[in-house]
Amino acid sequence: MFDRFRGKLNNSRFYRLTREILLTPPLRIVDAPWSIVSMVAKSDVQMYMLSLKSFYARIKRGKVIAIIDRDLPSSSRELLLRHIPGLRFVILEDIDTGICQRGGTWERLVYILDHTRDEYAVQLDCDTLTFGDISEVSHCLENNIPFTLGTGGNPIVTMREAAAEARKETANYIGLVAERHFDQFPNPDELKYVRASSGFAGFSKNGFPRESIEAFHAKLADLLGARNKEWGTEQCASNFAIANSPNAVVLHRPKYANYNPANVPKNVAFLHFFGTYRYKNDYFAKRGQEVIKMLSASNAD
Repeated sequence: MFDRFRGKLNNSRFYRLTREILLTPPLRIVDAPWSIVSMVAKSDVQMYMLSLKSFYARIKRGKVIAIIDRDLPSSSRELLLRHIPGLRFVILEDIDTGICQRGGTWERLVYILDHTRDEYAVQLDCDTLTFGDISEVSHCLENNIPFTLGTGGNPIVTMREAAAEARKETANYIGLVAERHFDQFPNPDELKYVRASSGFAGFSKNGFPRESIEAFHAKLADLLGARNKEWGTEQCASNFAIANSPNAVVLHRPKYANYNPANVPKNVAFLHFFGTYRYKNDYFAKRGQEVIKMLSASNAD
């Protein structure tokens, strides 16, 4: 209970420190053959605007889609539409996940894979921030190249190799537990995997079919049993989908990273502030304030 209370306090402080994002001008949405997709909860609205505006300032083009709960207040929807004209809402509860489970962001992954039958899709978490050149990402979008945010410099490997690496670690986190089973999948020497973050990923048009992620889900559920319902299996599925898409690339440090206060790259351009360290030292908020100043200055020009 204390952790939950502390989390609310940290979130409130972050919102106070970054509230001027609400004073920045609306985005000017420019059409492109890709969409930027994010899951946006009620508590994420302001953070999402900071994340999206910082990213869009660098990419400059693309449609925008927010996956929201049906009960997201109308005031929140109106606020988002004022800042993101043309934003398309997709109701989380209406996404058909087929044989895949609900929860744990599986809805988002299935929706994105369905969406890529028509065009490229970028998965952008609300707790990300862009504050530098990301021309590598632009190149991927323009050339239908899938990408994902690397963790620890891990390359794309075979499923058998991923299982062997996972067995060297003793943690009981569900992602590692899942990886230890990967050599039990069909064709583990042909199928690929990359240990990465699903917080930021690009899914190419016609790069990976929904049917294949359903097969992955079914096999994982068979191997993990009830633990397949734990938060984290969708990230494994996202990693699997990217790794088995043609010409996939991994975005690595120092330019792209998950935030760790003990090791912040000097030349970082994109950070994912995942839960463990999200509010540590107010670094997320401080970098967010830099972005807000940039957005405000751009409008003044």
